[in-house]
Amino acid sequence: MKKRLVSVLCAVAVLSTMLVGCSGGSGDKSDKASSDSKSENVMEGDVYKIIPEGDLVVGFTSGSSGTSWRDQMIDDFKEVAEEYKADGRLKDYKIVNNTTNGDATEQANIIRDFTADPDVNIIIVDANDSTALNEAIAEAQDAGKLVVIADTGCDAPGALNVQLDHTAWMKKNAEFIATALDGKGKLININGLDGNPADNARDKGLQEVLEENPDLEVVQKASGGWDQTQAKTACAQILSTTKDIDGIITQDGMAYGCLSACEDAGILPKAMIGDPGVAFFQEWKKLMDEGADFQACAQPNPPGIAASALRIAVNMAEGKELDESKLDGNIYYYQVQSFYTQDNFDDAMKLLDGKSDDYLLDEWFDEDGVQALFK
Repeated sequence: MKKRLVSVLCAVAVLSTMLVGCSGGSGDKSDKASSDSKSENVMEGDVYKIIPEGDLVVGFTSGSSGTSWRDQMIDDFKEVAEEYKADGRLKDYKIVNNTTNGDATEQANIIRDFTADPDVNIIIVDANDSTALNEAIAEAQDAGKLVVIADTGCDAPGALNVQLDHTAWMKKNAEFIATALDGKGKLININGLDGNPADNARDKGLQEVLEENPDLEVVQKASGGWDQTQAKTACAQILSTTKDIDGIITQDGMAYGCLSACEDAGILPKAMIGDPGVAFFQEWKKLMDEGADFQACAQPNPPGIAASALRIAVNMAEGKELDESKLDGNIYYYQVQSFYTQDNFDDAMKLLDGKSDDYLLDEWFDEDGVQALFK
């Protein structure tokens, strides 16, 4: 298992059903797709087993680009892809980022371009929408291409989703804030991208905690686009009119921007969700050293999730059979092992030593780890 954050995951998550059928008997491409007929993909459980012919070439549509989290995700993906190329298991890979971040129509067209590409036979999608890509994904599957969803959830039938449980992720963070504030106070919420499946799931987790803590109130909300600069601007605009703040709800790659806006305004929250990265941890240490009335938590959302999805996809394309007990429907929930507070702050600082300011604690499967998902 790739060890960027902890010695992760040989342990796997979640329950349940199914898996993989096969797409035709002989494996001849004429059995999978032609200009006149669709591939008869057989579903066992909730996932298609599509074993492409020939050398494996991956097309990766990252959905968005330009944020530190997304750039790190793409770098992680490239690292594993280059490893597989060196091992002779992958012939090549192609990465196409959206021109307009978060746009589902543009991403559907990228998927269709990969479907039309005779070289690409595996498509990995960091989905910008939970349903809008379904038709394009179905077309790729009908053409005999293996499609795996990474990071954000997508309802496309037969496609394996490799993702965090984003609802549980946010719920754990928000529960920390509720405890730190004794269940009462005024919050501002700087969310990611409105409408993004991960953002929607995280909002669900937040709402569950708010329902359990009726004296906690979100007084202002704004989108920070999972970007430090945008988040700082959004937070500063709120603070220009809203001074009475007890806590900040935010997500990965935005907390340092929010904290900077607070310090510029002379307003320090008592508790906030932090970034698992260098810049935030350095500022957090400064506040602790000063004895500030300030608490934070940091739970990684590993950019390496796409690299983990790549490992799973290549092994599936090679014909290995997923272990049904490791899946929940067509979802594999990657389990993050770490959660940082003041109590284990020093452990994170050791892992961040020598990293750039925008680096985020990271992890993904190594080859031994991914084999635990297969029979």
